[in-house]
Amino acid sequence: MRQLDVENELRDLVSRIVLQVELATAQGRTDINLALEDAFIPILKSVFNLPHLINLNRKQKNFPGIDLGDDHDRIAFQVTSTTALEKVKSTVTQFMSRSYYNTFDELYVLMLVRKQATYSQSAVDALLTPDFSFDCKKHIIDLSDILRMVGGLRLAAQERVLTEFKHILGEVDAFNSIRAETIEAPTAITTNLQQIRLPDAIYVAELTINDKEVIARAKQELNYRGYAKSRRSVVKMALLLNDVLTDAWICHDNKLFSFTDIQASGLISIVDEGTIERLDVVDLADSDELDNVNILKQLLWAETRQMLKGRNVRSHPKDSFFFFVPNEDRQELRKESWVGKASASRSVYAVKYQKKDPEKVLYHQHLSFDVTFSKLGGEWFAQIVPSWYYTYDGFNRSYWHEKYLSKQKRLELNLSVRNAVRFIAYFLANSSGEQVGDETLLEFGTLLQFDVGGEADEALDEGDVSIADYDDDATDEEEAA
Repeated sequence: MRQLDVENELRDLVSRIVLQVELATAQGRTDINLALEDAFIPILKSVFNLPHLINLNRKQKNFPGIDLGDDHDRIAFQVTSTTALEKVKSTVTQFMSRSYYNTFDELYVLMLVRKQATYSQSAVDALLTPDFSFDCKKHIIDLSDILRMVGGLRLAAQERVLTEFKHILGEVDAFNSIRAETIEAPTAITTNLQQIRLPDAIYVAELTINDKEVIARAKQELNYRGYAKSRRSVVKMALLLNDVLTDAWICHDNKLFSFTDIQASGLISIVDEGTIERLDVVDLADSDELDNVNILKQLLWAETRQMLKGRNVRSHPKDSFFFFVPNEDRQELRKESWVGKASASRSVYAVKYQKKDPEKVLYHQHLSFDVTFSKLGGEWFAQIVPSWYYTYDGFNRSYWHEKYLSKQKRLELNLSVRNAVRFIAYFLANSSGEQVGDETLLEFGTLLQFDVGGEADEALDEGDVSIADYDDDATDEEEAA
């Protein structure tokens, strides 16, 4: 039981730390990483087994390029609250130009907020020589990666790390408090955490499909070519063979889970009807079993995907983020209306043409966002991280995606990102809350806000109208003009 308590505390602390760092950086306080360099040393010592790890900035003030290092085990770290590819490239460039590879065999970039889904390996490889290698998937890490590493430690070591994370949260709170005295602080802070209302029940039943038979039929009836890469792929094919199109389900341990009543839906076509059970959602939401909580999180994401399909928002098959697509064929610009303090519209999809040859498409630009679910302080939230997705055909990633994304992010202001979060939260809230019989499915509510008095809400909402957040956003009044 103590093991579960420690794991739950660790998850809660890490979520709170990430949230506080995001709040600090959103206010322009990107130097928060400087306050946390020392605090992370004991944790990194434990998870990487680096007893000689030190703060290099103590050794030399403003040590260029890297922050922490163990020259005995030859591993270095850059600690940052910036997640852009340009930050990674800058770190690697300094590492190579100063020949740090003579002292360190590995370089890790530790991001204090959630890292991007992908980073361009080719862009980093262009900076390297045969003397050193850097794997973006391995060497770019965030606190969720650290949390997974901590899970592999003995309980006593996990408890020590838990204590260190508590110290870090204290450091972050202290940093925010001290800095608040030296700058003009906002009177309210809107987070990227959106409150959600969980459905009342989860339905579960045993699957009855024969994988080989399903794949054989799919090749004949669905023109399927290739091999099923997962059990989910087989279940999806089985549903399609029964003309069931919903994605609002997950499979786990040969069971099908859904918020929709299996008995009253097409899902019944692939399960044993006698095994159908109705569970109260709190049985999973409040469970001490990690598998149960993960099932709920996966099901919330699947329900969100199904909900957004009807609003022409797709999920990326590999990286699992969402992105807006056209509402109709040959549509070159899609705008969505929303309401802050005033009515406004936002560009969520656009086709961009080459300047040299206006007949040729340069790229399709899609507003995109990640949604993850977590429980904080007994309440459930969806965490929204907005971004952009660049494709060459309206779906597949452009070869120049990272370049376009980096350029776009350099143009964005903190308020632009914040307003993007608020727009996405509005869109989710107005897409959810479907009533099925006597039960309400997943419902998205309002963004979590920390009030510190005054008129901050009004100021932020005015920002929705006065700032053209991305390319062509305009208010109703501006469009009329």
